[in-house]
Amino acid sequence: MLDDLERWAAGARAQEAAEARIRERWLRQAAEEEASFAGLLVDLAEEGRPVSVTTTGGRRHLGPIVAVGTDFVAVGGAKGRLVLVATGAIAEVRPAPGGRRRAAATSDREGLGVSLAEVLAQAAATRPRVALTLGEVTVVGELRAVGADVLTVRTDGEPAGLSYVTLASVSEVSLFDSG
Repeated sequence: MLDDLERWAAGARAQEAAEARIRERWLRQAAEEEASFAGLLVDLAEEGRPVSVTTTGGRRHLGPIVAVGTDFVAVGGAKGRLVLVATGAIAEVRPAPGGRRRAAATSDREGLGVSLAEVLAQAAATRPRVALTLGEVTVVGELRAVGADVLTVRTDGEPAGLSYVTLASVSEVSLFDSG
């Protein structure tokens, strides 16, 4: 009778362990199905490890994600350089070589409640030097003003002058005086 009781207890423990694994797998699957790109970016920012962000234009930025906005991600670079990449222009994000993220995306959190336009409007007060990537075109100069949907840049080169850029065309912004 004692042998029967031990077999029953062992069977019950095995059944409980199997059910726990099934529950865990179901919860992991549910979290993966609810994951968002912004949530993944927030997780990567909190990890602080370098990542590679590739844009739809084929440009690659390597560094830690330092902020996630409503429509952009900020990637820290060498010498204090900061690159703001419009979320819609991101093709892929990967852990940097040597850094590994083994789990699937599971977070649905949101980043900072601030947009690229709002960040640039704040930056314009200090007149930073910027490089705006607009598809295949790059505009380099001093960020002078940010309107509702337009950026004003005093361009470099000869002759120097003003350039007006539609915010919707901006895929990335490199801030040279950001560090």
